[in-house]
Amino acid sequence: MELRKTKLFLCALLSLFFLILFQNCTSKSSDTVSNPETPQGCTTLACSTSKFSLLVGDLDGSNLSLVRTSTYQEMTHPRVSNDKNWIAYTAYNDLDSDGCASLHQGYLNTEIRAIQISGGGDKRIIAPVAGQFNSNSYWIGTTNEFSYLSGPVTALKFFRATVDASMNLISGPTQIPVPGTIVPMDPATHAATNKIVYPGLYNPGGGYVKSIFLMNLSDGGNLVGLSIGRDHAGTPIICNSTCSNIMENDPKISPDGTKVAFMRQVPNSGTNGFGWHIFVVPVASPQSEVDISYSHLGSDVLKNDVLPEWIDNRTLIFSTIEISGGAETMKNVYTMKSDGSQRTKISLPTGFRYSDVFPFADASGKKRIILSVEKIDAVCKP
Repeated sequence: MELRKTKLFLCALLSLFFLILFQNCTSKSSDTVSNPETPQGCTTLACSTSKFSLLVGDLDGSNLSLVRTSTYQEMTHPRVSNDKNWIAYTAYNDLDSDGCASLHQGYLNTEIRAIQISGGGDKRIIAPVAGQFNSNSYWIGTTNEFSYLSGPVTALKFFRATVDASMNLISGPTQIPVPGTIVPMDPATHAATNKIVYPGLYNPGGGYVKSIFLMNLSDGGNLVGLSIGRDHAGTPIICNSTCSNIMENDPKISPDGTKVAFMRQVPNSGTNGFGWHIFVVPVASPQSEVDISYSHLGSDVLKNDVLPEWIDNRTLIFSTIEISGGAETMKNVYTMKSDGSQRTKISLPTGFRYSDVFPFADASGKKRIILSVEKIDAVCKP
């Protein structure tokens, strides 16, 4: 009788043990599904992305997918090749004290890479060189030719190069001529009109002035100064040989070649101080640029519109930056018309800073975007 009781007790104990084990396994399985941070349940951008990522999606911010992610290396200036299969981008290699290789360290030791929109075939096109820029690639026309910025900071030059359908370099680099009196930056080409636009420094006497220049892509001829860095009173701003990051940057020619959008910042002091704003200037009417951000941002130096790109001849897409305590806190994406109207925020997932955005039409003609993304509060892990 005692033996039978003992057996029953042991059976009950074993049953209870297996019941607890089963419940624990069920709980773990449920947690895996509900907690996207676990490897088995990683189905959201919040866990599939690392510190820096490239995303592709529809123009309205929907249907986002991951192209490339990195635990430490920032990727900027993403632009789609003319066959719609590849994304060329700038990658950074110099590590900061936080373990990030990012734009905060500047453009030295950068390289130009390309990756398929599907996420495969990531490869180097232009190799990094210590102490030198290799960045800002921009596709030319309907070929697999691109322009880019290269050289040490004191001797920057424009180059053009051609790759095959697999992004192997087949010709170039060939230098694009720029007048020797100008220090150029941030080139953007426009093959339909044989033009290239860029910000550059020139010395009119007594100091440097920054301007937006337009010239022939092929030979550097027909040089036009579209704007001059100046304050709200219209006074040109004279600076030293670098002009730091102030005034004109990132100009882009509209698809029909009639307008140029660019970003401008003046020194953040006095009544003329304001952050980055987007301006539009007609090619046929130089130095008549209009601040299309001012009606929305005013003189608030903590709000900035940056990095404009043309969706079509009347519509721009761009990033915004909000600053708090001297640090960037938010980067979002907006569209607006070239007169500053119809300003609309694109709905994107929270938890990320969205910087460079590039619009394109895929092979079917559908409007899409590529985004350069940083996950907020993520730590760099080289």
